[in-house]
Amino acid sequence: MKKIMYIFLFLTSYIYSHELMLNVIENRDKTVTLIGGETIPGAMIRFESLQTGEVIFKQRLPKESEITVSIPNEPYQIVLDGGPGEKVIKTGIFEKRDDEIKVKPEIKEKLTKPEHEVHEWDSFTLTFFLIIMVLLILTIYFSNKNSNKILKQLKNTQL
Repeated sequence: MKKIMYIFLFLTSYIYSHELMLNVIENRDKTVTLIGGETIPGAMIRFESLQTGEVIFKQRLPKESEITVSIPNEPYQIVLDGGPGEKVIKTGIFEKRDDEIKVKPEIKEKLTKPEHEVHEWDSFTLTFFLIIMVLLILTIYFSNKNSNKILKQLKNTQL
């Protein structure tokens, strides 16, 4: 029974826990390879210029969730758009590496901002969780109570 419960808890936590991931790898041939997580094929990849705020490059991730793109000649940010409330933003790699990139405030307004939607528990989920917790506590209580009874009986039979 314990094994089934552990498997159930592991699977439910695995199903509901996910976070968008984006790995950016600089290649030696003036290209950059973008690798998304396994759960996001078809997500949109955009390169946004930090000088003008315009979209430089836009393409969906293929089934393999990996794409290689040539490096733009201007500072840019990489946006992985996984749907509503799910956006990951990374600073792009570019040729001229200044110490710090100055982005004008009016351009900052045009750029995509990172998002991560917070999912709150609805009443059904909360009720289900509370029932499971009560059952777990009752199981521990009765298991302890029965174990103590068995130990007393063993002591009495040995005397």
